[in-house]
Amino acid sequence: MFDIIIGRDEEDKKKFKDTGCGVIAKHFVGSKGEAHLTNPVKLDLTRPHIVGLFGKRGQGKSFSMGTIAEELMLLPDSIRFNLGTIMIDTMGIFWSMKKPNEKDVHLLSQWDMYPRGFDVNICIPEGQQEIYHKEGIEFDTTFAFAPKDLDLGSWALSFNIDLDSEMGIVLTKVIREANEFDMLYTLDDLIEITKEQKATGFVKEALINRFLVAKDWGIFKEGKESGTSIYDLVIPGRVSIVDISRFKLAVSSEGGWSVKALVVALLARIILQERIRSRRLEELEEMEGKFVGKKLPITWMLIDEAHQFLPRVGMTPASLPLLQWVKIGREPGVSLLLATQMPNKLHEEAVSQCDVLISHRLTSKKDIDALSDIMQTYLRFGIADYFENLPRLKGAAIILDDNSEHLYAMRMRPRMSWHAGGSPIAIKKTE
Repeated sequence: MFDIIIGRDEEDKKKFKDTGCGVIAKHFVGSKGEAHLTNPVKLDLTRPHIVGLFGKRGQGKSFSMGTIAEELMLLPDSIRFNLGTIMIDTMGIFWSMKKPNEKDVHLLSQWDMYPRGFDVNICIPEGQQEIYHKEGIEFDTTFAFAPKDLDLGSWALSFNIDLDSEMGIVLTKVIREANEFDMLYTLDDLIEITKEQKATGFVKEALINRFLVAKDWGIFKEGKESGTSIYDLVIPGRVSIVDISRFKLAVSSEGGWSVKALVVALLARIILQERIRSRRLEELEEMEGKFVGKKLPITWMLIDEAHQFLPRVGMTPASLPLLQWVKIGREPGVSLLLATQMPNKLHEEAVSQCDVLISHRLTSKKDIDALSDIMQTYLRFGIADYFENLPRLKGAAIILDDNSEHLYAMRMRPRMSWHAGGSPIAIKKTE
């Protein structure tokens, strides 16, 4: 029985075979009720990829995202420690990866697997520690940024301010004045600079109010100090779960999404900059044969509810940084997994650049059409026909490999760690 390897070109298959690949599924042969599982489906985890992970609500997107994270941690040490992973947790569900999936022990045995927890690094905003302690939620570390880490555009998008408006002009002056000196500053410093601006009282008060609200987000350092080092978050051989699920309603944002997008924007920008620097050092080491400096590992970023960060229509603070990953991430060595239940709401450039597409069942015509636009050249039938032929089982999906231009029906493997993202039910036990 041969393995199906996704995301690896023929040259790499000949050179490395399946080394550095993770078992994510098994291939379905047949359709609907007659389908049965056969060959393992393995995903290359060593080269940079843009992975789209789609499916309607309840079909297993977050579950599958956790499966891929598990496989990153199951790689041999010689490969695993060359990779670092960031998981953006918008719903607070991936903490459970520390616990073994005892409830599916029988199912796991059918895959020659066993329940186990993983040593994930759970990271929360520094200013939210009291909330987590009060609710008895465990975490491993905290993160915070310096206000200086934000550029003018990020401030404007986070505050929903038009830079051509009177408030936008004042914001521009405030940030430029703060950045004139090569030193760190606090939100209180920005408030004081705002008070000194020549503007109407209403405009200054409105901008000051936004800076005061930003203090409550819990993502900024209170003193004049640098933000959390990216090396404390992107750790060789580990998965860091960045929990951004507990933001309160932020200024001009629904459910705090603009603040969540700001966190993703800052992480994406800093990681890409550091990987560009690290890639130069890697080339120097290869040429000179000696260690030349500390480097950030090749990085994966896994994002749940990706359409909230990189929408087809409109901009968020994360839009431009993530589009940079999409466009130029291959050379510095950054991989992006974008999970969403609404691919038609995801930025079309991100969807079109996916070299691996995993899609659980979709029923919305707009979502199916969004996939058809990029997949149709490889398909013998309409994309809706492939979904129709999938067995009605949790975890059933189709996967498209842009390298081989093949599409496969498959079922994602069971999770070894506990999945906390299932729907709750009022029935606790049956008679």
